Amino acid sequence: MIRCEGGRCRIEGVVTVDTVGGLLRALQPHLVAGVDVLDFSAVERADSAALALVFSAMRQNHGKLSCTGLPASFATLADLYGVADLLPA
Repeated sequence: MIRCEGGRCRIEGVVTVDTVGGLLRALQPHLVAGVDVLDFSAVERADSAALALVFSAMRQNHGKLSCTGLPASFATLADLYGVADLLPA
């Protein structure tokens, strides 16, 4: 689930290969409207699809995106895939 207010969207629940498509579709109009912060503090579980969500949002927002509340698992996955330096702060 995604809850957006102002320039921030909060991602909640599970971000996995099974949910990321719906999350991206829900997020897309908010990115077009100018959302520039993704808050992951309410994410309960995530797999590598969460990285796809972040990078897709960055691409749609032309790189003008920051992320907050990233779980430790994000950093672990990003390190594993060699993309840690690409994650927005």
